Amino acid sequence: MRIASNKVRDIKIFAQKELKDIYSEQEIRSMICLLIEHFTGLDSIKQSIEPQTTVLESDLLKLNFAIKDLKKEKPIQYIMGKTNFYDLEILLNQKVLIPRPETEELVDLIMKENKDRKDLMIADLGCGSGAIALALKSKIPLSKIYAFDIEDEAIEQTKENAIRLNLKIEVHNKDILNPSFTQEEFDIIVSNPPYVMEKEKSLMRNNVLNYEPHKALFVENNDALIFYKAIAEFAKTNLKPKGKIYLEINENLAKETADLFSLMNTEIKKDIFGRDRFIIASKP
Repeated sequence: MRIASNKVRDIKIFAQKELKDIYSEQEIRSMICLLIEHFTGLDSIKQSIEPQTTVLESDLLKLNFAIKDLKKEKPIQYIMGKTNFYDLEILLNQKVLIPRPETEELVDLIMKENKDRKDLMIADLGCGSGAIALALKSKIPLSKIYAFDIEDEAIEQTKENAIRLNLKIEVHNKDILNPSFTQEEFDIIVSNPPYVMEKEKSLMRNNVLNYEPHKALFVENNDALIFYKAIAEFAKTNLKPKGKIYLEINENLAKETADLFSLMNTEIKKDIFGRDRFIIASKP
């Protein structure tokens, strides 16, 4: 099936027909609107009031390929190569995880407790695209932020985003499972490490399983807390007195994760869906 014409209206009709077996009507409407704006510059208002507007043949071809990608359940963020996160436009390659709304909540927890503080030393462990580190830098500009990741592609993506957003952070290629990966001491440690157990893969949608980097998502069933154990050890020497740790966690392992920080004042927080999703641990 081909798109009937290069009019916005016909592009949207084509998308609905091609994608109706995979996504809801509202999802399709939202995604195709974003794609048309991304490839042509026509915003949602212009698309709505002028549906007869035509797009360039070159843009029509891009939209056709994008709709085919959506039909294969490729995430729209990877199709566009970007996503919005905490008021920032974050570029994404397919070697880094797509930031979730829950991770924006994690940043929000930090902001609520620290927005009036200055000169903070903050570590983002497993930075991926740099979304958390850059969001914090944009909101707490006088802080010094270090972003760590073991993957070269993540380091390059974080650096690219930092330059593009004109936000100065320290970016280092380090293995956070090595407790001596840095000698710096921090007021805040934040991390959204891999925490989905291999046995939970069956619960994941194809758009995640087929496209997002498994190393950034999954951990072995028999050592599901490997990254949290490393963070707990790191905090013993590299978190300043009165410092805090903010973590995104597996809802099914909330208590077990919190127990790793038993020498600290620890609180489990729920996300907007009512799931145990975050831990805040305060060092005495």
